[in-house]
Amino acid sequence: MIYENVLETLGDTPIVRLRKLLPEPQDRICVKLEGTNPSGSIKDRAALHMVEEAERHGRLTPGSTLVESTSGNLGKSLALIGAVKGYRVILVVDPKTPQSVLSYATSFGAELDMVDRPDGNGSYQVARIRRVEELLAQNPEARSLDQYNNPDNPQAHALHTAPEIAKDFDDLAALVGTVSTGGHLSGLSSALREHFPSLHVRAVDAVGSATFGHPFAPYMMRGIGLSWRPGNLRTDLIDSLHRVADTEALSTCRVLAREEGLLLGESGGAAVFAALAYATAHPGRPVLAIAPDTGANYLYESYDDAWLAEHGVPVDVLWHTSHDLLRHARTPLYPPAAQPSDPQGTERMIEGARA
Repeated sequence: MIYENVLETLGDTPIVRLRKLLPEPQDRICVKLEGTNPSGSIKDRAALHMVEEAERHGRLTPGSTLVESTSGNLGKSLALIGAVKGYRVILVVDPKTPQSVLSYATSFGAELDMVDRPDGNGSYQVARIRRVEELLAQNPEARSLDQYNNPDNPQAHALHTAPEIAKDFDDLAALVGTVSTGGHLSGLSSALREHFPSLHVRAVDAVGSATFGHPFAPYMMRGIGLSWRPGNLRTDLIDSLHRVADTEALSTCRVLAREEGLLLGESGGAAVFAALAYATAHPGRPVLAIAPDTGANYLYESYDDAWLAEHGVPVDVLWHTSHDLLRHARTPLYPPAAQPSDPQGTERMIEGARA
């Protein structure tokens, strides 16, 4: 098939069934590989939809400047989109952003604005957003998509990602997805419940994230968690929450690569670990984990023994066999807990987008 541009190759990402890493032989655990999108992550979907909606409403015009806070993947997406569509892209990043992501973005002409001081809680996210506000004030013609509160973010997944999943499953017991902006989990949850009324939605967050009201503390994983609750997070559509520790996610990434040939990013490792924990309590039920990006972003970091040791995670604290991983999935460090419904979730999402 011949495409008019690389953005048309977005979507229709594959779903792969785990064959070796199963708590029980009858278990059906699948992983949707969003790393096969053109810039390597699920953020391509939201970024393109947000840009196209901004164009449709006249907020973006030819030659516009986009300014956005990102820890990595959204920056890659916007850099690629900017190159194709002719936008100037300024990305506000921080020291946790992988070098491979920075190099990717600048290869497409994106400009980097590095925030090197975290806020009082040790989070760079708030500091990045404040810098975005400063840049927008300096350039009134520039625009921010505000991935955290923009309702076009979850809408991208309700309109496009969810139908891909629905056509591949006759029955789906559980959807397991990580939370950063809340976009893909909220959008998928709302749309997939129409196809699978009894669907159980399990949110996955990092231990240390404050997204669900826990005290914020620094953690290693990228692409998951926040130091506040984003407006796009629909907690009323979430049935349970699994908080995953760095060692659990990193160990899962390494075992998946060696046992299943799947090279996932850190948040994908967290999602699969949570899916394994769900499967141990619900044998044989079909489970889908969303892997947001590819591990190629992290080859010289979380997949590198020396880098991990330098950052306080010696390789001997990780698990290296499927047997050890499955044993820990049966007794995770932070057992999944029911997530209270939040009837104000939709209103907060809309108000956040207006703010």
